[in-house]
Amino acid sequence: MELKNLLHGIDTKKISADLSVDIKGITQNSKKISEGYIFVALKGARFDGNAFIPTAIELGAVCVVTDTEPEANVPYILVDSPRRVLSELLSNFYERPQDSFVYSVGVTGTNGKTSTTLMLKNIFEAAGHKVGLIGTMKYLIGDEECNSESEGNLLTTPDSENFWQLLALMRDKGADVLIMEVSSHALALDKIYGMHFTCGVFTNLTRDHLDFHHDFDSYLEAKAKLFSMCDIGVVNDDDEASKRIKEIAKCPIKTYSIDSVESDYTAKNTKLKGAMGIEYELLTEGLIFRVRVDIPGKFTVYNSLAATSAALATGLGCDAVIKGFASTHRIQGRIDRVDIDAPYSVIIDFAHTPDAMENVINTVRGFAEGRIITLFGCGGDRDRTKRPIMGKIATKMSDKVIVTSDNSRSEKKEDIINDILAGIEKDNYTVITDRREAIHSAMDMAEAGDVILLLGKGHEEYEIDNFGKHHFSEYEIVVEYSKEKK
Repeated sequence: MELKNLLHGIDTKKISADLSVDIKGITQNSKKISEGYIFVALKGARFDGNAFIPTAIELGAVCVVTDTEPEANVPYILVDSPRRVLSELLSNFYERPQDSFVYSVGVTGTNGKTSTTLMLKNIFEAAGHKVGLIGTMKYLIGDEECNSESEGNLLTTPDSENFWQLLALMRDKGADVLIMEVSSHALALDKIYGMHFTCGVFTNLTRDHLDFHHDFDSYLEAKAKLFSMCDIGVVNDDDEASKRIKEIAKCPIKTYSIDSVESDYTAKNTKLKGAMGIEYELLTEGLIFRVRVDIPGKFTVYNSLAATSAALATGLGCDAVIKGFASTHRIQGRIDRVDIDAPYSVIIDFAHTPDAMENVINTVRGFAEGRIITLFGCGGDRDRTKRPIMGKIATKMSDKVIVTSDNSRSEKKEDIINDILAGIEKDNYTVITDRREAIHSAMDMAEAGDVILLLGKGHEEYEIDNFGKHHFSEYEIVVEYSKEKK
């Protein structure tokens, strides 16, 4: 594609590059440069991409995009925001794949994004659509996985290069609906700038990612950016942050709630049926119908209500919603019972924030016949402030707790565990640093009717420590050890 066509609709300050040159690719990573590429120089927390301009030119870049006029005599395009322009260039390079979708729904929030997007996928498929899904667990086109990043280490929202390539692939394979999780990082860093959604969804806001956003207000404002990118927004009116979201939003907003008839979509007569799931009546203007989901927990009411509200707000009918939930039986790594022959149960869940942990333990308390044994750790190089809070919640709400490791990354496992222990006020815990050994210990102490909760990793099948990334599947560990114990 000629550079002049690639720049269509993009604001520039100065251009020294040949506008007739043919562009073969676009990247922010100088190591990916090939002949005919554009190199976009981004300034990050650790590196300034402008320092790599000479390398990019040497490797074959025909143009650089920057916010600082280069000292060397190189072809360049001067812009105010290289991050935004990177996303716009990629959108143009892939011929605006976002325009091919009949519906597109972006879901943001601290908790519930994955479950809500998977429910929405089922609902839109029940309405006869082919759905592209982008989220924490996997990227899908229909039932086909299409991971554009290293397998098993997907970002909730891909970086710009992967994102636009993925949308183009979805278009080319016939997907007419896009459902995706939208992270606060992606919004703050303009990774999907230029994307526009039919509907945006806000689930909730609780403590997380303060290592990146630094304070709660910045975290909230990053989430709110989604609602400058939508035709309509749907927000959880029961969450305190929704008031601010509605103030910032630049699109019409509809609300959902449990019990409040002032909301546009209301769940009434909610029944939490233990391990059997949940049930409620959905009320909206001129419409009432019953929603049933086989997944337990009050948070399932909220996740399904978010999905239902978004589907109705985009124009789908209640038949698609009912049919979609009829095929929603299990979400990997979310209140996910491991199939083993044992008198106790083992449940794996991705809960890695204080609010999510509290919700999961509360849910399991509703159907556990015996003790709750909670095993968890906290991620390294991530928000440290939540560690003691989670330690306090786990020991307060569980009968037994095992504090262990969870993706320690560059931090020492013992240091992370000590941060967790600082919040503990009860003496019902033990520390086992090695997570595999900790799982074995939980299974050794479990008695008939007990429920073991393995929290934090969920669908993940890897562990990241200071030695790198290696295979680690809690499902496999539980199944293998249960066989050894026979």
